[in-house]
Amino acid sequence: MWLASSRERWGRSAPEQAHAGLEYTRGAPLAVLRNEDPDARENWLARLARCKEPARYAHAYRRWRQSLHSPDTLCFTVRALGRVLVGHGTSAATRVGLTLQHTWGVPVLPGSALKGLTAHYVQTVYGPEADDREEPEREPFRGTTWKDTRPIRAPGALFRRLFGAPDLDDSTGKATQGEVIFHDALWVPAEEGRGAPMLARDVLTVHQRRYYESGGQEWPVDFDDPNPVSFLTVAPGGRFLVALEAPGDRPLLERAEHYVKEALEHWGLGGKTAAGYGRFAREEPMGDHASAAARSPAAVLQSTPVLAELKTWLEDQRARKVGQRPQFQQLERDWKERLLELTGEGRQAAVYLLKQYFNLKRGEEQQRMEELLARLST
Repeated sequence: MWLASSRERWGRSAPEQAHAGLEYTRGAPLAVLRNEDPDARENWLARLARCKEPARYAHAYRRWRQSLHSPDTLCFTVRALGRVLVGHGTSAATRVGLTLQHTWGVPVLPGSALKGLTAHYVQTVYGPEADDREEPEREPFRGTTWKDTRPIRAPGALFRRLFGAPDLDDSTGKATQGEVIFHDALWVPAEEGRGAPMLARDVLTVHQRRYYESGGQEWPVDFDDPNPVSFLTVAPGGRFLVALEAPGDRPLLERAEHYVKEALEHWGLGGKTAAGYGRFAREEPMGDHASAAARSPAAVLQSTPVLAELKTWLEDQRARKVGQRPQFQQLERDWKERLLELTGEGRQAAVYLLKQYFNLKRGEEQQRMEELLARLST
């Protein structure tokens, strides 16, 4: 139920101060809901299209971005090449929804949408061309095979690691969670970019109305009155921060980044992608992202003598099949103080390296490892 009003709530006040999400989904005037005035809908959408991001949103965005500075996280920005229509099936007074961030009312690309798009893209582009065809080089990319609503065949190994897998009825495959976390892609505020408008008014004109309303029972004809339907979309040029996370597995994280970038560029996200909506291009890293991209954990490991030496020692211990507990005890004796002397990105790379080589499950060593990682993370 929309919180509608019989009068124009904005009046002469600036619509830039309104919460766009609340206004679009719950605040339509009664004249719009009842279709009493053809111009009321257009005027209302025009005012909504002038909504700007809240003044304090930039602070919330910076806090979120700072929380992503970890070797296990990979971030990049994408720019909308055209209009974007994500969540068009959600409730709205225009009957065409749009996903806007609940708290701030700014556009957002849900992590579930990014994951679903990427999974479908990987399965279609890289997976086997047919379910009954054996293609060993494409088998790791095979998605879950379904019959109606039941999964009947488990996905390939790489697909399972990226996106997870459901339970199978025959117990040949257990449900697993994907190793990559797809965070919501937040709107990049104006101070971080070029200040593109958030929203834009759009129109979809139905030319054979009776054909669609009858479910195909009547023939489509050219003499039906056109029925223009106005709605909101994300304006072209909007920028979003895509954040992926894969604890302890940088190669898998970089592979996921590649697939997300390809899917957004070639397929697009959301509705009306066949008409060119939802396409994105990755931007070159800016600001903090540039330094993070230039100094990946692998680059820091190679350029920091202590970490390069530690990695060589860990590889030797693994090759000799030394147990993790005695290995950690020697690490405490010979390496702990040297690691704590590191600063900044050196400490982050040390955490990344230790998580790759140690998987202590229980006991005092596991607690001491957690304490060491916590000290290196500060």
